[in-house]
This record gives sequence, structure tokens and C-alpha cells, in this order.
Amino acid sequence: MIKQTYKQLINFLKRFDIYQLMSVPVLLLVILYSTEFKNTDIKIGVILPLSGPNALRAISHRNGLELALKHINAQGGINGRKLSLTILDSKGSADLCAEQARDLIYETGVVSLIGGFSPAETRAIQHLSENAQVPFLTALCTHFEITENGSRHTFRSITDDRSQFEALAEFSARRFNCRKPALIYDSNLYGADSAQKFIETSIKFGQQVCTAVSYRPGTLNFRRQIEVILASNPDALVILTPPEDAAVITRQAREARFSHPILGGNQLSAPEFTNLAGVYSEATITTMPFNPRLGGQRADYFLSEYFETYAAQADNDSALGYEALMLKALTLRGGEADRQSIRKGLAQLHGWESVTGSGGFDSNGNQVKPAEIAIIKERQKIPVNLEALF
Repeated sequence: MIKQTYKQLINFLKRFDIYQLMSVPVLLLVILYSTEFKNTDIKIGVILPLSGPNALRAISHRNGLELALKHINAQGGINGRKLSLTILDSKGSADLCAEQARDLIYETGVVSLIGGFSPAETRAIQHLSENAQVPFLTALCTHFEITENGSRHTFRSITDDRSQFEALAEFSARRFNCRKPALIYDSNLYGADSAQKFIETSIKFGQQVCTAVSYRPGTLNFRRQIEVILASNPDALVILTPPEDAAVITRQAREARFSHPILGGNQLSAPEFTNLAGVYSEATITTMPFNPRLGGQRADYFLSEYFETYAAQADNDSALGYEALMLKALTLRGGEADRQSIRKGLAQLHGWESVTGSGGFDSNGNQVKPAEIAIIKERQKIPVNLEALF
């Protein structure tokens, strides 16, 4: 029986010439490689300051990313392949960000990157991603320069500082007739270039910043800065600082009898600001990166799932993390899971609907959605178009 089977195999192989026989192993390798590739997870790298002064916000952002990952893979992943996240802690160091981005790109082989917080950290990741032509999405860094430096592989899904400055200046001029705002800014998170950008923006709305003072991170007593501000007799105070510092500045300004409007960007909409400022946060004007009412049923589902998963209320950063990975999934489902296809797909996302509402990228990869203004009442952020209801 064995002898007969052997003869049949020999007769079968005689039908092929030597070149056809030599191609069989190659064909088998191609089939095996293709099968293995299709079963491999699609890897996305994430770099966030999960320890250090910005850890709470970064952890919230990571939670949003991981909840999106859970939902994406529960629905079958990306064209039958699972999505995976490699999440690294930058500890707030730009140098470490650069090392981690390099490892993720060249060692782990991620197809895309998400992350960045401060301008320095974000630029470090951006530099590596641009050189390697790896698409990079930040949903936390708002510095206007990030998408204005000629980059082709960098995208931002949060409204940037320019949009926020325009919204704050326009609203304060129209609502309170502010003409002489004063400005205080953190020299690390915002910097002199952001302060200058606000000064330039406010001029468009008939305002003239009467004084702009900075401080170094770690400052606890802002009495000297507030004295300089009060001496310039401003009719509004614009705070461009981390939420914890903004809470202290707001408290000390009110205790010094400053009664005019206090305004600030997304940092003032963070829970840390209202928790630390307490009653002094009342009537503060802020931009609002996450308004659940704009997200409709998507936002309702996200809020419910987030609370069930983490036993905590979702905030701006968690919603922006959830949105960031969902945008990646939207791009991946429409094309191939390689770096260039993802970059091309993101560039073509001129409109989307997500938990934060409608959005899109312009030709520079920047979010086109205008910033929304909210007023804090009883520690709640109330969109100005709904203020009369409260």
C-alpha cells in the first residue's frame, strides 16, 4: 500500500518542471506569512505623562483610550484583526518621550502614535514621527504651533489655543465690553509665545492687553503678580495656566477684591480647577472641549460605559481619549493598516461625528471645530447658549 502511494506521488511530481517544484516552498512561505500577518494585532503606541504633576489628566485620557479599545475589539476589531495599545509613561520628560517614540516606531513597529501633553513633550514625539513618516495624533496638546510647522503626519483632534483665544476675546468683548484685559501665564505650559498670540488675537476684537505677567512652575503665592495686574486697572483677567495654579490665582485675585470677569482656556474646565477654587470658581468663563449635549447618543453611551467601567464620571480628557482612538479606528476600517494609508485616511477626515460632536481636520491636520464657551455655575460648566436655563 505504501509502495503504491509512493509511486503515485512520484508520478504526480513528474508533471512539474524543476522551476515549478522550486516555487512550492516559496508559495508556502507566502501563504504562511500572509496568514500570520492577518492574525497579528494592529499596534498603536501611546505616550502620556502617567506619573508626575499631570498624571491625573493623563490617566483619565488613558482610560478613555482603553474604553474605546474595548468597544472596538468587542465589535470584531479592524477588518477581523484586533487593535492593541502599547502605553508608555513619559513622566513629563521630553527626552524620555523621544526615546519612547523611537522604540515604538523602530522596535515595536507601531503603525501610529497617540499622545503628547506639554508642547515640549508633543514636539519630541512629533519630531520622531515626522522623520519616520508615522501618523501622530494628539488630543491633549493645544499649542497653536504644533500644526503650523510644516508637519505632514501630525494631527490634532482638540481645538487649539488660537481657536480658544478667539472665543474668549470675542465673548468677553461682546458680553462684558472688556477692552483692557490683563494676562497671567505659566512660562512652561503656555509660554511667552502663547501669551503673545493671545495679545495679537485680542486686538482683533478691540482689546488691548494692559499687562502680561508670567511665573515659574511651582509658585504657590501669586501676590506679587496680582499686585502688578491690579495696578494696571484691567477690566478682565485671562488665566493661561494649569488648572491647579488657576484655582489658586482665582482665589487670591478674588480675595484681593478683583471683581471683573476671569477667563481661561480648557485648563479651567478641568475638575481640578472647580474642586480647588470652590466658590471662587463661580462665574468664571472657560472654553469647553467636551459638551455631552453635542455628542448626542454617542456621548450618552460613552458616559454610561465609562462610569460602569471606572466608577467615576468621565471628564474632558477621557472623552478626548475615547474620540482619538475611535478616529483611528474609523481611518483603519476604510483602508490598509499601514502607516501611509493611515496618514492618508486621517488627512481625508474632513468631517466626523463623535462623543464630542462634529469635527474635522483642515489641510494642516488641525481641528476645525470652533471652541465653545461655558460659564461655571455652582461648579458646573454651563454652555453660554444654555445659560438662561440655569
